[in-house]
Amino acid sequence: MLAFLPSPLLLLINLILVPLNSVLCALPILILGLLRPLRLRKLNTLIDKVNYFFYRIWVWGNTCTLALTNRIDWRLSGDELPALNGKSCVVMSNHLSWADIIVIGNLYRGRIPITKFFMKHSLIYIPVIGLACYALGMPFLRRYTKEQMLKDPSLKTRDLETTNRACRSLVNSPSSLINFVEGTRYTQQKAAAARSPYRHLMPPKCASLAVALGNIGKDIDYLFNTTIIYPENHGHIFADMFRGRLKVIYADIRVIKVTPEISGDYLNDKVYKHSFTMQVRKWWEEKDAWIDETLREGGYLKDDHPSDGGAPAAAQAGSTAGSETHS
Repeated sequence: MLAFLPSPLLLLINLILVPLNSVLCALPILILGLLRPLRLRKLNTLIDKVNYFFYRIWVWGNTCTLALTNRIDWRLSGDELPALNGKSCVVMSNHLSWADIIVIGNLYRGRIPITKFFMKHSLIYIPVIGLACYALGMPFLRRYTKEQMLKDPSLKTRDLETTNRACRSLVNSPSSLINFVEGTRYTQQKAAAARSPYRHLMPPKCASLAVALGNIGKDIDYLFNTTIIYPENHGHIFADMFRGRLKVIYADIRVIKVTPEISGDYLNDKVYKHSFTMQVRKWWEEKDAWIDETLREGGYLKDDHPSDGGAPAAAQAGSTAGSETHS
């Protein structure tokens, strides 16, 4: 609607609307969250309902702002979403930008329960917003180096304990757990450093997804495998969104039925751990192939020769060359 305006003006509009929407929705969530330590079950249930209402308002506000300031050609593919009948679900996705959070909210708005994201622990310190996310029950995960884990072996399972708590909350109050399985945003540099075997993706980290499915697999029916690409946006995709420069978004959703084969004891069952890791790698191979085929069909990828570690091929498509420096 306003996408015809100059980029500097669109940037100003977004810098007003997006933070305003976030703060107005986050403040009541944060205030109500202060009552949680009282540990009154009925009160906490009421708090959850009110907080989820404000969260939905936040998602709706972001969707409206996205439509207001960007002229986006949405190209959707995949499976029809089944009815969840009030149950929770798990959504896994590749990760290119902070814009993914708003895009996923737009894709699934009104179709699945309130979304909860695995978030880096450092984000809890974002004024107002970080604590509001904590009050909503978002799981905050810390990333530890190998050196830190060698000094303190207990750090290896600390994130998994956080995942366990987050999963238990999904059973008590239906919601959708969003897992960016790669653990970080894709960039050519990160892919090369990780020696990624994929052309457009980082290697998947299976532990948190497996633990989530092991905890609530018997209580949910579906896992939604989501793939997002921004083929006409180069560099800072999130900044492009603020400047009204998002052009085309491809999104593919594959519905995976949760069965005992993909829901087990990842920490103690070595056979399951191996089979689940192989299954996730297969999903990632299929995801990578879909991205490659989609980019080629759209004329965004010209290289006809296999690339080593994904970086050269990805460099030719703005969607996979996302160079956002925040990790």
